[in-house]
Amino acid sequence: MKSLQERDIVNNNHRIESTTGSPLRIRNHHAPVWRTALTILVSFLMVVGCGSNREEEAGERLQEAISLKEKGNFNLAKLKLDTLIHQYKDQAEYAQRARTLLRQINISEQERNLNFLDSMLVLQEETLQPMLRNFIISDEYGSEKVFIHRRQRPENSFNRTYLKANLNESGDFFISSQYHGTEWIHHEQIRVYFRGESVSSIKVEEDGFNNRRFEDGQSKWEIIHFKDGKDNGIIDFIATNWDQPLRVQFIGRRHEYIIMEQFDREAIRDGYEISFILREIQRIKDEREKVKRTLSRLLQSEN
Repeated sequence: MKSLQERDIVNNNHRIESTTGSPLRIRNHHAPVWRTALTILVSFLMVVGCGSNREEEAGERLQEAISLKEKGNFNLAKLKLDTLIHQYKDQAEYAQRARTLLRQINISEQERNLNFLDSMLVLQEETLQPMLRNFIISDEYGSEKVFIHRRQRPENSFNRTYLKANLNESGDFFISSQYHGTEWIHHEQIRVYFRGESVSSIKVEEDGFNNRRFEDGQSKWEIIHFKDGKDNGIIDFIATNWDQPLRVQFIGRRHEYIIMEQFDREAIRDGYEISFILREIQRIKDEREKVKRTLSRLLQSEN
């Protein structure tokens, strides 16, 4: 019999083995099961913890967007909501609330835009009214109404040579040279000048429309419409120097010279300025219609 014998002792789930000169070792055959369970538990706690954190984050982002909306900072609120919708898809409740709030913000934004445009329209119309005191509105020259300066009405100006202001309700503005005399000059161009400064128009050849001639007995008329920028800066020159005795040269086979009447200079100055206001009014009206259509579509989607 050996002095030390190898012995196996089995006690429940443990086996103790001893060998000569070696310390006792304890082996647990079920340790892998416990490790797996522990891993699952830790993973579960991590998932729960992360889910809780993401839910809190989504709630905070939603609350931030609500606060921004109440302050009227719609753009930043929409950015917050867009982030929430796309980055927190796993938080379905908050993502849906974000979509609802986003629709509400879009509606509020369009309502605010509409109110702003309404106020701007009122402001522009109030600015326009006193400027129209020297103009009359006529629908006798086509389907669109035109504004005619009181001192340039046809019945007052048919027998004189001058530069006429032409303005319609859409804000389109141009000048026309109106020559009257007993002889044709066949003019195709004009030049406006004063004290060494001058501006010449682009030539407009006779075409029966933008450059036309007609006569009645001994009286002859020549009319050129300088549309689409063919005045070449004459309008600006007159509007800037309206208080100066500007001179006009009618250039053709023969030349004709005039000194502009003050009311003709004022007619061009005022008509030119009014044209900007009319165009702005039209732009605001067009924008209002777009906003109203967008708002109507958003409201329908809410119902």
